[in-house]
This record gives sequence, C-alpha cells and structure tokens, in this order.
Amino acid sequence: MSEEKFWDSNPFDLEPYREMGEMREEQLDYHMWLMGLYVTNAVGVAVSNALNGKKSRAKYLKEPIMRTDKRQQESTPEEDFNKFCAWAVVYNENFRSKNGQGK
Repeated sequence: MSEEKFWDSNPFDLEPYREMGEMREEQLDYHMWLMGLYVTNAVGVAVSNALNGKKSRAKYLKEPIMRTDKRQQESTPEEDFNKFCAWAVVYNENFRSKNGQGK
C-alpha cells in the first residue's frame, strides 16, 4: 500500500491489509512450529541411536509430516463405519465385563 493511499483511506479500507498481516503471522507461526517438530524428531533419533548403539536403530521420518497426515486423513465412509463398528464391539464387551454381565 502506498503512503498516499494510506493517508487517503479510512479504517474500513485498511481492514483487508490487517487481516492479511495476521494470516501471514499465523502461517509463519505454523511453519516455525512444524520446524520444531522436525528438529525434535532429529534430536530424538540422534540421542536414541547414541544411547542404544546398534541394539535398535531409530530412524528419521521417511517423508514429510504433512504428506503423512494427509494419507492418514484419507478414508472412505465405509472404512470409518467399519472402524466404528469394531470400536463399538470392543466397548460393549468391556462394559459388560465391568458390570458383571455375560454375553
């Protein structure tokens, strides 16, 4: 935004610029948080491998976190329904056993 436009504008004209600045800050904050996840994982792998030696080798992420998250989120309604049914069966069995009820 030019200085001239700034001084000739009213507060309502400036609102989109303020919102855009907030969106940029949120995006930067998210990127820094994501960077922290990568660094934490790298340090954890290094420390684990240093302490465990060749017993069990920890491995760094095989692919970016965002790519992994998207794959985990992709499921069909049928898969979601089947997961819910399996959960419900286990939940009901646990409930019956805790309350002394047989099948």
